[in-house]
Amino acid sequence: METPAGAPVTVRERVLLELARREKSDAQDTFAAITEAASAVLDVARVSIWELQGDESPQGSELDAKLICKDLYLSNERKHVTFMPIYGRDFPAYLRAIRERRTITADDAQRDPRTSDFSEFYLKPLGITSMMDVPIWRGGHVYGVLCFEHVGKIRKWRPDEEDFAINMTDIASSCLEASERVLVSRRWTTVIEALSEGVVVLDPTGRVVQCNDAAHRLFRDEHHMLKARDELALEIDLVDAVDRRIPPEDWPFVRARRNEVVRGEIYGVIFKRTGERRYVRATCSPVVEKSRVAYFVLVVDDVTDEVFVERLKRELLSGLAHELKTPLAIAKGYAQQLQSSHALPERARGMLDAIVRACDRMDHLSGTLLDLASMILGRLRLTREHVDFAELALSVIQRAEREAPGKRFEIKANTGPIPVIVDHMRMAQAIRHVVDNSVTYSPEQSVLEIELSVEQGRATLSIRDHGIGIPEKLQSNVFTPFFKAHAGTEHDRGGLGVGLYLAREIVRRHGGDMQFESAEGKGSTFRLTLPLAGEA
Repeated sequence: METPAGAPVTVRERVLLELARREKSDAQDTFAAITEAASAVLDVARVSIWELQGDESPQGSELDAKLICKDLYLSNERKHVTFMPIYGRDFPAYLRAIRERRTITADDAQRDPRTSDFSEFYLKPLGITSMMDVPIWRGGHVYGVLCFEHVGKIRKWRPDEEDFAINMTDIASSCLEASERVLVSRRWTTVIEALSEGVVVLDPTGRVVQCNDAAHRLFRDEHHMLKARDELALEIDLVDAVDRRIPPEDWPFVRARRNEVVRGEIYGVIFKRTGERRYVRATCSPVVEKSRVAYFVLVVDDVTDEVFVERLKRELLSGLAHELKTPLAIAKGYAQQLQSSHALPERARGMLDAIVRACDRMDHLSGTLLDLASMILGRLRLTREHVDFAELALSVIQRAEREAPGKRFEIKANTGPIPVIVDHMRMAQAIRHVVDNSVTYSPEQSVLEIELSVEQGRATLSIRDHGIGIPEKLQSNVFTPFFKAHAGTEHDRGGLGVGLYLAREIVRRHGGDMQFESAEGKGSTFRLTLPLAGEA
């Protein structure tokens, strides 16, 4: 009931108002204030708060539950103490009443069936005659109980006293919620501060709500002065993988605000004052509350060293392949010139043949390295033209057949011309890599089954061998650069382990794909598919 306008504020109302206004994030401190104030207002000798532990549901077993004393105020001694736990197995009637979420108003506590179990152990020794216990709620469940214990003549609890006690439990409930929010906030802070990645929380306007130390360090914000995205835009520039400046309206946060997906993207960060450059991997995601976006979480990871090493590897790979070309050409040229001499001893001629073959092999390896570098660096250029895929594939296979007389090729191709739009040279290279792989890992006199077909607007080249196959646990790495499934075994045939990777990348850049099936000891089947000219 509200106090009429102009009526004096009662002691109870003033106490409730003061408790409602106080800072409640410290639950223990608030509990002490509640028990002390309740004792004074209702003139009760002992007021306590207990936490119910165990199964809190109404169907839970009292035998598994217990009450833990959080605070007990003794008005005569004016001090706060604690008390031993109360176990459900010893006081089942009392615990059952608490579980049923009812207020216990026991005027004659020593005789009331809900509290009489306490008589010999607790009530009589302390002179407690009347009890009023009110459940404390938290998140839709009973957290515990606020207990009033009267000493002296039996006391009949009035409805207004019960109302006051319920109001006190409401304050205890709000205290628990505030305390939980503080704990969650502290837990969140501890977690994000422990991360090596920078974490920034922004509101929809771009204002920084929270930012961990890793983010401050990454953005060189030693004094924690940055408060908004616009302020950050004055300090840094963002560039993409090829060093093109990214305008602020295309920054990760703004793109996420436009409902675009920003996940694991690499950006270059240039600090305007010093010219220093760092590289970060950024992810920005919205946080939805009550059906609307309340915040955006930006996670940035410093990958400068990773990007530098990766670029160094790529450029070194490309440079090494180029540098090998010249000495190989010179060695092969001189060897071929010596081969033309009529006065050359027969024994020396065999040596020169070995040199030429070795140069050809090294030239093939350097060419493969160049192709790999071009693929990784994005420098692979494709000259597309209309091609008969059947004619192209058969010409590559027939050449491979001539160079592998120990293998038998069975070709099935009854589809006629198969029009595709591809780079003739690169597609021939992709097919040759797959065929060479099957030839290399097949035993002598074994059969390679080649099939060309057209289905659902796509051309398919299937190459099946009956060789050693690929162990199942290694199959996920087959298209990984430099991976060799049989490295270090008796089946190791040498090579760089990049042929299948290059073949699949070339096919994919033409809008196609590659899959395979393999069983160890039984062979493998590789399928290369491309869109027909009308579908490309």
